[in-house]
Amino acid sequence: MKATPPARDASPHRFVRTGSHHLAWFPALLLFLTIVELIAAVAVPGVAQFDGKGWSVRLVAYPVLMLLAPALWWATRGHEAARRPPYVAFGLVMLPFLSDTTANWLDLFRRVAWWDDLSHFAHWFVLCAGLGLLIAPPVRPRWMIVPLIGGLGAMLALAWELGEYWLFIRAGKEAGGAYRDTLGDEILGTCGALLAGVVVAWWTTRTTRTTRRQGRTPTVSG
Repeated sequence: MKATPPARDASPHRFVRTGSHHLAWFPALLLFLTIVELIAAVAVPGVAQFDGKGWSVRLVAYPVLMLLAPALWWATRGHEAARRPPYVAFGLVMLPFLSDTTANWLDLFRRVAWWDDLSHFAHWFVLCAGLGLLIAPPVRPRWMIVPLIGGLGAMLALAWELGEYWLFIRAGKEAGGAYRDTLGDEILGTCGALLAGVVVAWWTTRTTRTTRRQGRTPTVSG
């Protein structure tokens, strides 16, 4: 008598189970380190690179933004979210905030001429890769993943630049070159998001094909 094969998970979100509960430390550690650095940035006086950069606002905004994706995930997934939450995807969304805070502590934005450009490209790549792993699974046709994530990244880049302008550029010493810098940052952020879309589309498609050939339920492991 043949054994009945296990039923396949029909949910489109089966592709984003980027880990199991033992990976919960990854986003938790990123959040903890970011909060510690933010508190220190606000509490430690006389640090030149923090002057006029709106760190009291960042102290509230960064943790909220870091927790937004996990909160929306659990709010919309219900019981499904408790099985194998996508902790790697959550961590990718959180990582740019820690990187930005750490780079400010190390004063890289002033000491390294190209750091700002690199950070905008790399941060948007990592951020949108994490978001892509969360939102891409139900997207059909698969090629739509790239413009979807690229467009999302472009909107987030615009929102980020507006926030930066409002917090510390419009009345600060950087106002004179703000226009050129903002355009460059938005272009780099959008390019990073588009690259993330290409990688996510390739990864999810590859994972789906591989697991179908092996007769297993597709997952995206990290």
